[in-house]
Amino acid sequence: MKRLIKRHRITWKLFSLTVSLLMIAVLSTVGFLYATLPSYYQSYREDQFHTTMLTIQQTAQKKSSAQLITELDRLSDQGIRFSLWTETNQLYYAPGFERSPLRQARPVSDNAPKGMIQESLTLDLTDQTLILEANQMIQPIDEVKSVILNLAPYIVLPLLLLAALAAFLYSRTISRPLLTINQATKELAHLNFSVRTNHTSYDELGDLSENINRLATKLESTMQSLHTSNERLRLESEKDRQRDAERRNLFLAISHELKTPLTIIKGQVEGMSLNLGAYRDRDYYLERAGQVIENMERLVAELLEVARVEQIEVKKHDISLHEILQQQLRPLENLITERRLDVTVTGNDAWIQSDPSLLGRALHNVLMNAVSYTAVTGNIQISTDTTDTAVVLTITNEPTVQDTSETANWFDPLVRSEQSRNRIHGGSGLGLFLVRQIMDRLEIMTQINGSINQVTFQAVFALPSEK
Repeated sequence: MKRLIKRHRITWKLFSLTVSLLMIAVLSTVGFLYATLPSYYQSYREDQFHTTMLTIQQTAQKKSSAQLITELDRLSDQGIRFSLWTETNQLYYAPGFERSPLRQARPVSDNAPKGMIQESLTLDLTDQTLILEANQMIQPIDEVKSVILNLAPYIVLPLLLLAALAAFLYSRTISRPLLTINQATKELAHLNFSVRTNHTSYDELGDLSENINRLATKLESTMQSLHTSNERLRLESEKDRQRDAERRNLFLAISHELKTPLTIIKGQVEGMSLNLGAYRDRDYYLERAGQVIENMERLVAELLEVARVEQIEVKKHDISLHEILQQQLRPLENLITERRLDVTVTGNDAWIQSDPSLLGRALHNVLMNAVSYTAVTGNIQISTDTTDTAVVLTITNEPTVQDTSETANWFDPLVRSEQSRNRIHGGSGLGLFLVRQIMDRLEIMTQINGSINQVTFQAVFALPSEK
């Protein structure tokens, strides 16, 4: 019960207040009537009586005694008793009596009986002068009060019932939108921003309901933006952790990669300095040490390139995909001709939004790998396919110089398809790692699939949304 009253306390308060005010109004009205109606009734009847007498006096000069008697008969029906007396104090007229002197007139007393009003006028008629005496009994004031008290239960009880019904309807009408708005604010407090109030009116409650709906809409939009931002931050944080892990792995791999050639060079130099065995042929071993140092220099340069890509600012604008592919194929024309490779570019040209410098560096590494790992007289097929939302670039080379079915880790640093170091087949193992770093910065999805005699590289460029 307490919970029910607490839940609808605004309705109960409005009902109690309204009923109390209406009860006070009803009782005050009855009390006012009880106190003022008798005196007002007496004053009204007295004013009406004196007005009648004044009218008779004003119109008497134009009437004869017969006309006056006719009018007095009519006015007698209103409860006024008239009598006409001659100047010799003989009764000339009285309702119900003949026109003969019945008694001598008594002077009008100033002390009228309780509940009676009376007045005496001298009238100059057209045919004679008569004295008009009039009196009227008014219901005693105490009797009027008794009537009001007797009628009070029949007046007060229906009015109180009507007041209770009106208070109930009023409290329900006013409190219902307030309860709805209160429930909506509770839902908002519990972060349920999909709640809406359906109260529509042109008053302050309607404005409040509309403002709450606007607030809920803005909070819902803000929370969605916050969720999106938090999700983006989470993904970026995961990417940062992944990059940190990759940097640590790269550092360890580079340390191991540099340790071996340094050990080789150190051994060769010590052998040559001590003039031991085969190391007496210093020219041969100096040449081999130079080759190792050259490989190390190339490896360091590519490491610097990886570090530079992470720091460079991305500047995207519209570029032609076919044009940038042709730009990266031109430096490879001599190697393609030397290996007698068949390179074909198919599909319609497509315009994409990207950084031409970074994208060109990544495509150069991919095309260089395709040319280097394709067997002599092999084929390299480059195709572009445009859909409603993206442009798909596919580069396929076949046959390959060795089994390329294991391509899962080719995007990792220092992973090679084979361990040779010649110009055609070998490499530092950082080329495709650099490709992935660039494509991640440009937000381009890439993948490599390989089989025994074929490697397929695919990149998906999202089309810019229309503004």
